[in-house]
Amino acid sequence: MNNWNDLKKKRWLFLFLFCAINFCTGALYIWSVFAGPLAVRLNELNGSSLTASDLGQVFGLAAGVTPFLMLAGGFINDRLGPKLVVIAGGLMVGLGYIICGLSSSLTMLYIGYGLCVGIGTGMVNGCTINSAVKFFPDKKGFAGGLVTASLGIGAALLPFAINGLIEVSGISSTCIYFGIFSGVLIPLCAAFTDKCPDHFADSFTALSSGSKHIGIETNWVGMLKSPLFIPLFALFITGSTMGLMLISSLAGIAQNQIGLGLGAAATAVSVISVANTIGRFVSGAVSDKFGRVQTLIVMLVLALAGFVLLAQSNASKVSFFFIGIVLIGLCYGAFIGTYPSLVADEFGSKHNSVNLSLMFLGYSVGGFAGPALIKWAQESGSNDLAYWICMSAGVIGIAFACFYLYLKKKDQLTLNNFGENHELCVRQ
Repeated sequence: MNNWNDLKKKRWLFLFLFCAINFCTGALYIWSVFAGPLAVRLNELNGSSLTASDLGQVFGLAAGVTPFLMLAGGFINDRLGPKLVVIAGGLMVGLGYIICGLSSSLTMLYIGYGLCVGIGTGMVNGCTINSAVKFFPDKKGFAGGLVTASLGIGAALLPFAINGLIEVSGISSTCIYFGIFSGVLIPLCAAFTDKCPDHFADSFTALSSGSKHIGIETNWVGMLKSPLFIPLFALFITGSTMGLMLISSLAGIAQNQIGLGLGAAATAVSVISVANTIGRFVSGAVSDKFGRVQTLIVMLVLALAGFVLLAQSNASKVSFFFIGIVLIGLCYGAFIGTYPSLVADEFGSKHNSVNLSLMFLGYSVGGFAGPALIKWAQESGSNDLAYWICMSAGVIGIAFACFYLYLKKKDQLTLNNFGENHELCVRQ
């Protein structure tokens, strides 16, 4: 009992370290700040005519490979804990940015950012988020939301630092400096973390009603066989695609569609990152009380309104643009902040690292589809087509969410009927 009490105190230190680690990996979401200067650098070196949107698929590759490494890291995390995986992931992130700083071709960007940063981020995020949920079985939404919110905090604050450093030192040195910073800080924080014992949740005798386990305890095979998996997976694809489409090219959209300058475009990236952060944290905590999927439905409605405003925005309606990206950022953050606790609720905490990683393959789909969608729309001459497709995806997402709630209600009725019949048999 004393060991459990000591661990209950120490888990707050682990939560702080997980947040610090994810602050660094939040740089994944500010690719559009790097993309423009990197395109200029490659054009100067090779005489090419690349634009920031041409580099969008580099971000798509990074976002696409992240869930696969979350899956690999999840197997190790469930057995050995986060320390070794996060240290390795931090070194990969650092190496990736250094390669970007030394890159002289688009291929090197795909290797450095697309693969190394994507791989490292997946290893780091999967272990830290899942470990936080395991250490806080009484506050799953709060812990998962706070750690994922740290990604958003990094994405909100880092654009100003990165943009200022680019102006002073150039894009090449900036990438190298940030690579060294990440490659040192992430492993250092990871060295002081530990594995959550398998039966730690048993020491909590009175879980809050919102955090109480309401699903089953199963591994990834059982999760894939569950009728709830398909609607949850499809719902995650819709939320991820909408958010990653905008995040991957936001600086370019701000400059080309709205006519903002480089500094104002970086501010737009920070604004959506702040909204992303708020969405992660608030939705995680709110969903503990009002329901995970119910919270996501509300956020999807906000995102639909956001895309309507985005489609109407231009140089004379800048306020529409900023309100729109705030609403979409809130929705995207809500999905990332809510799903760790949602998957743990439905399929248990014991195998949550692997289960969540498999669910995050929906994020991988969004990572490839989102940047490809906006590039295709821009080649057709307007961003509106991408916005309307995302609105359609949002409506489909709401339909899948309602289907999930229908299945949950049906299962609950079946359990209630079973209980009543069992009680009747006992009385007879």
